[in-house]
Amino acid sequence: MIKIKKNISILMLIATSCFAVEKSYAADDLPVIKRYNDTNVILVSLQCLRPDHLGVYGYKRDTSPNIDNLAKSSILFDNTIAQANLTPVAMMSVLTSQYPRVNGMIAFDAAKDAVTSRTLPEILKYYGYTTAAVSGSPEFFMRYDTETGTEIKLGDVFSRSFDYFGRTRKGLGSSLRVAPTESLDWIQKNKDKKFFMWIASGVIHVPYAAGIPREERVIYDPPGYTPFWEKFHSIKAEEGASDDTTYDVLMRIYKDEYYLGFKPIYKLTQTDYSYIVSRYDAAIRYTDNFIGQLVNTIEKAGLSKNTILIVHSIHGEDLGERGTYVHYDLSEPAVKSALLVRLPSGEQGGKKISDQVQGIDIMPTVLDYLGIPRDYSQQGSSLLPLIKGEPGAVGTEYAFIDRIPWWEHTLSRWYLEFKNSQTNYPESEKTPVKEYGALLRSAFPPGSYPPGDIAIRTKQWKLFVRKAPRLLEQVSWYGYITGVPLKYGDVELYDIISDPNERTNVAEKFPEVVATLKAKLMEWDSSVERKKAVYGVGEKRFIIPYP
Repeated sequence: MIKIKKNISILMLIATSCFAVEKSYAADDLPVIKRYNDTNVILVSLQCLRPDHLGVYGYKRDTSPNIDNLAKSSILFDNTIAQANLTPVAMMSVLTSQYPRVNGMIAFDAAKDAVTSRTLPEILKYYGYTTAAVSGSPEFFMRYDTETGTEIKLGDVFSRSFDYFGRTRKGLGSSLRVAPTESLDWIQKNKDKKFFMWIASGVIHVPYAAGIPREERVIYDPPGYTPFWEKFHSIKAEEGASDDTTYDVLMRIYKDEYYLGFKPIYKLTQTDYSYIVSRYDAAIRYTDNFIGQLVNTIEKAGLSKNTILIVHSIHGEDLGERGTYVHYDLSEPAVKSALLVRLPSGEQGGKKISDQVQGIDIMPTVLDYLGIPRDYSQQGSSLLPLIKGEPGAVGTEYAFIDRIPWWEHTLSRWYLEFKNSQTNYPESEKTPVKEYGALLRSAFPPGSYPPGDIAIRTKQWKLFVRKAPRLLEQVSWYGYITGVPLKYGDVELYDIISDPNERTNVAEKFPEVVATLKAKLMEWDSSVERKKAVYGVGEKRFIIPYP
């Protein structure tokens, strides 16, 4: 029989039993320091932020003076891995500390109650927190009903646990991706409450920097540059201006060639590449300004001494390293994330941790620091032992990543019809676009479980397993735009130390490494499959319009 420590109150035992689902808590799991009585939590989630484009991670361009300064009083994690390459999927893993297939956020046609897992704000609300969110990322609040063709307020898992849920309104170029400054006003007005604030910003998302003032957008542009695509056709983007780096542009670049009419019509120059990166970096610089405002707001409100501030990337971004842009696959740039944790009063500030950690570790770390009992549905680990430097504390030897759904699954739901009405593409593409859409809908019928791939990562290796490589070859977006079917190996292995851009598959050269990592990966995959959420049964689903 477990002996309950005498200093644990009856009230805490009741609270603990309410949260124990899979098994009860052992005495050692019960909190000793109840910081949840007087500690605020602010979680800042930044879309598409690559850590290697921040000064504190070694970037040479001055994109992040405020984040760099914040790092001096924070714990900086050098090697954080997102659980997915797509925004809603990766973010829900952070908010639930569960892998995507377990929590159920696996597609871009979402049902109202598709995710039933307890989220971080839901748990903190149970412990007396006022919960608030301000989102500048439409992925978290914009939903479309395809039957009526209208936008609806769904109130799904991203917003349902908040006392206040604010969303940004359209700014420059009709972009919804503007700095979530309303969060600053909320903090000032509610500084005397115990609160959890989630701030989501999509300024860094494609089209890079489209929603910010022009003088800020062009600060890094090559002098006198004219976007190359304007030589061939106009862009009538759903957000942004004609010179912005839209999906319509970036998703038609493959291995430095720009495709129209299923043929390469232009080879990108170094100046073209510099322009794309410059717009991306301008978005980071503008976001960094917002982070500076946030830190100043916290300090002026006297909240630094009792507030945890976490700044992290939801996932990263490809900028041509493997021949593609945006966040199409599980590449290193797409899954490596920034992570800074500033504890109250800057405790442990200035520490750098090189151990590999995961997005699913953020929630357990917050709860551990606050002294809230562990929920055994969580699949991540607390990073507090690493932060404190406890003997034997290590990070995650094996990080697991889901590429679910495939990008093509998203295209089949909304992209093709919507984008085709927004651009002036050649007549030669109109019939093939319809045929491609029909192919996708046939490959991914309504209610079917979305297709995916999986990967495992260590400090040196990353192994991909393509679950349906022949189907992927058949429906591949890049095979479609180039007119040349792509070939995928069933297994891909990359030495990410010597080959960080993952250009050379070395699976045949290192069969022992493949065997070891594949066994670990398939064991994890089986465990996830046993716990995976139900998808598509009797649910009315709504479109999340941006990946």
